[in-house]
Amino acid sequence: MPPVRFKAPQEVRIKVPIGRIPPAVGPEIRLGKSIVAVAPHRVTAEQLEDARRVLRRILGRSKEVHQNVHATYAVTRKPEGTKMGQGKGSIDRFVARVPAGRVLFHIPQVNPFHLFPEVEPNFAAFKAVAPRLPVPVTFREQNNFFQMHSVKDLIRKRQAEERESREKTAREKLGGFHTEKAAAAKK
Repeated sequence: MPPVRFKAPQEVRIKVPIGRIPPAVGPEIRLGKSIVAVAPHRVTAEQLEDARRVLRRILGRSKEVHQNVHATYAVTRKPEGTKMGQGKGSIDRFVARVPAGRVLFHIPQVNPFHLFPEVEPNFAAFKAVAPRLPVPVTFREQNNFFQMHSVKDLIRKRQAEERESREKTAREKLGGFHTEKAAAAKK
């Protein structure tokens, strides 16, 4: 009997809608300073690399910077003068499909205990990056204005307040019941 030959499976690529970029599921909350996309857009690998270089040049090598968007989506193109048909074109460039609200670059918060919360944050590095990106962006700063060791104390206080309020409502309900019973017993 001849050997059984199986056809090699065709490579399957996950299809992504070309036109509309689906919105982000929820807001990305990160402590520190962030540059956030305002509208959905495609950003090429060259634009992301250019923005990263500008950030590095301004902030220096010691400052930590996170890039949250990477160009992983291949875009194909046929050469000029090619007639219709003859298959799909070759890969031309890689892009990142950025939904609105996605954090592009993020500088993590070094000191979570800000002593001066009313001081305006300095977004000089992000302002230099913004014109290099094809997508309209905004800047966001997220901080902690409470001391970390007091979080457990805040939770305990909240639980104690909830316990007291439950006991108070239970006393009121039972107290009213006992007074009605006592009044009925006196009659």
